[in-house]
Amino acid sequence: MSVSRAAIINLSSRVGSIDDNTSGVCYSYRCSKVAMNMMNKNLSLELAPDNILTVLLHPGYVRTDMSGPQGLIDAPESVEGMMNVMATRTKEHNGYFYDFKGKLIPW
Repeated sequence: MSVSRAAIINLSSRVGSIDDNTSGVCYSYRCSKVAMNMMNKNLSLELAPDNILTVLLHPGYVRTDMSGPQGLIDAPESVEGMMNVMATRTKEHNGYFYDFKGKLIPW
């Protein structure tokens, strides 16, 4: 992957999507992600004139100490996917939220 422009990539979580909330619970975790998502949106507007890209990425439900065996993917798959997504983002993607496969996540 080459660097062709400045970018801020924030790792978020699908649970920070208000539109995608179908289960409630996890208030503190959800609220912290929503706050970061809003910060990223603000940065995307403020930094666009300087040609700085800001994007949110959801790494997927990764098997970790936090998720345990319920996770759906391993860390290497998540990282590879996020690297591919980052390599293909352009100004049209500025301020948006994507999963590790490049699918747009609704807010």
